[in-house]
Amino acid sequence: MKHMTKTLAALVALVPAGSLMAADFNMTYASPYTTSHPYGKADAEWIERIEEQTDGRVSITPYWGRALITSREGVDELAAGIADISYIAPIYARSGYDMNRLVPGMFYGYTDPEKVLSVYMDLVDDYPVFGEELGVHVVGYNVGTPMHMLLRNGPVETLDDLKGLRIRSAVDFIGPLATYGAEGVTMPMTETYPSLEKGVLDGVIAPYEALKSLSFAEVVSYYSELPHSRGAYPSRAVNMAKWESLPDDIKAVFDANTEWLSARTLELSIEAEAAGRAYGEEEGVVFNSVAPEVVAEYATAFAPAMEEVAAELDAMGKPGSEVLGKIRAAYEE
Repeated sequence: MKHMTKTLAALVALVPAGSLMAADFNMTYASPYTTSHPYGKADAEWIERIEEQTDGRVSITPYWGRALITSREGVDELAAGIADISYIAPIYARSGYDMNRLVPGMFYGYTDPEKVLSVYMDLVDDYPVFGEELGVHVVGYNVGTPMHMLLRNGPVETLDDLKGLRIRSAVDFIGPLATYGAEGVTMPMTETYPSLEKGVLDGVIAPYEALKSLSFAEVVSYYSELPHSRGAYPSRAVNMAKWESLPDDIKAVFDANTEWLSARTLELSIEAEAAGRAYGEEEGVVFNSVAPEVVAEYATAFAPAMEEVAAELDAMGKPGSEVLGKIRAAYEE
């Protein structure tokens, strides 16, 4: 027994004192993604930063891969206390969170995600309604890299080339596609690969990384760089009751890392884009750029729908048209 006691004491002496102390604030983090996804990788690094910068006073236990939370209902689940912190995506909610859900579509035509994030963060600072309508405390934002046209049979070089194509699309893109004679089809991404393989679809609007992550390089031959912008949105948040229970110095650490988490998520997403393009090239996918004047003309097709969205937000007493004006002004700069 004495020998065991001495051995234990020796082992304890090798362990940093701080690691033997229980954290003051044990928190759970839930994400629909795994640590192999860029979002999950950024989260894992962020968790380590928070724990280190709070000197171990905060301990965060992650639950990955939809173990606790979904992407569509993430805000509601977080507000209900399913987890203390979670990944959220109000852009996918069926209703509610109107500014957070609808404003990202106003960034049509943007091709630089860093500029999108910068403009969006200024809007969040200027308009408290973005935070107020969520009911949770946001600690991170996402911005999507532009998506393009992945096609089976031929590239898109002019807008006339869209005529007659059947394209898997997000709802926001269906109207502009129809303007130029294409049919936008909504379906789960899990059904898109076999639909491309069988010729049910002529193409899909997706980012470079989907060539690899979803194996689309196996069923498309062309990648036409006609941008479909993705705006920014709140992506990580803390349950409000839990947030209010934290002391100010701990809150300050979380808030000080909001910009870092947002930027790191984008950085890792861009790395995944590069890997996707490289994989597509290896598989023989042909890439083509689209002339700037064609890109600019295509972007104008998004304007009518976004003006209607802005008017709907105005009718709710929210600054839809004002925000739309600022986003479009920044685009023209």
